Amino acid sequence: MPGAEGVTSNQSQLHHYTFRSLFTEEDRRDDLIVVSIWLLMLTYSLVSNILILIGILRNANMRMATSYWFIISLGICDIVMSLISLVHLVPATAFHSAYVEYGSWRNILMIFFYDLFWYTGVLQLGLMACNRFVSIVYPMEYKRMFSRKRSIAILFFGYFLGFLVSLPTLFPCCHTLWNSDYYITVYSPMDTWYKYVDMSVNSFSLVLMIFSYAVIIYKVRESGRAMAKYQLTIRTRQQNALMSGLGVTSGAAVAGNGMVPSPCARMLSLRPPRSQVSKKEMRLFIQFFVVSVVFLLTWTSWQWLPHMSTSKWAFFVMTSLFFINNSVNPTVYLIFNSQLRRELHYLLCRQHAIAVNQQRKKRPTGLDFNGNAAKCAVLEDGSIRRAQENGAHSSQSQSSKTSTTDEQLEKLHQRLLETNISTASTAL
Repeated sequence: MPGAEGVTSNQSQLHHYTFRSLFTEEDRRDDLIVVSIWLLMLTYSLVSNILILIGILRNANMRMATSYWFIISLGICDIVMSLISLVHLVPATAFHSAYVEYGSWRNILMIFFYDLFWYTGVLQLGLMACNRFVSIVYPMEYKRMFSRKRSIAILFFGYFLGFLVSLPTLFPCCHTLWNSDYYITVYSPMDTWYKYVDMSVNSFSLVLMIFSYAVIIYKVRESGRAMAKYQLTIRTRQQNALMSGLGVTSGAAVAGNGMVPSPCARMLSLRPPRSQVSKKEMRLFIQFFVVSVVFLLTWTSWQWLPHMSTSKWAFFVMTSLFFINNSVNPTVYLIFNSQLRRELHYLLCRQHAIAVNQQRKKRPTGLDFNGNAAKCAVLEDGSIRRAQENGAHSSQSQSSKTSTTDEQLEKLHQRLLETNISTASTAL
């Protein structure tokens, strides 16, 4: 009977996609390997992004800086994409049609939300590049262009654009669906016009990043050259001054006495080059730049790898790059941002950090004010008795000096009075 054969085939298919079959059947071993690797990657991405958000929100300086708001927004996008992957993509890969049908509305909606936060994150990368561009190339305009109100408006505009770009995927002409057999998201239909929208949005953000970071690198390079030229000029003038017998200290001493400064002092009064890039700005630039490079690698593999290979393992690499893109953001910040690293260290190892801080406070100072060895007695409240005694001694010595000066002025005044009286009597 055809009906009975159909029921039997459905039952065998459901049995093929059970949890037990992942470990017992050979043709399901590939799914087990893929699911295991993705679980590790996505778990790390989720936990690290949450820690980054907590670390930034706990620190007042980072929380109030508008440049960190873009990091927070990108972290939120990565968290949502990681959650969608954990609750939808990974189970669909493990259980295939037993978990979700290929053309079901659940598959359409989950990929729609994934695309929404993906495109929003892509636009955030472009905005981060513009943020670093203004901060380093036009630092005087940064507070005006990226004020708090404007930064909030820019971030919300990025989410709105991400929603508009992903909205067509809800319609039959532009579905993007998860294909669990090939470990990748595909267009449905394959010749949809929506793939050109996808390419345009990613290309636009990529052009912004390339232009911004190219100008920043050129600016940093020119700034380094100007500083090297300035240091070489200073060293040359110092050598010429020493050879001509005009010391730097003598010129400074003459200028300090209110006299005309020496020619050496005038030669050394060279201003350093302007618009030097601070170390803080450079660290943020490096962080954003590395995140953008990983995005470039992910996007190029998505565009070109399907034309090079149609193997499901090539598609597995493409999807894995998307998950790596979600986790590279917190990894870069943990490596390069020492302030955020200290905040997370205090959060995760709070008791250890408090104990180390208390030991530093109780550690006695090795030398007193005069440079002699001091044996400092540590009190219960963590203060040092020796320092208090030194402070009292200095205040007593200062008061004694003041009283001595007053006595000398009094004696001088009495001598002047006696001299005036003796002169008056002689005149009479």
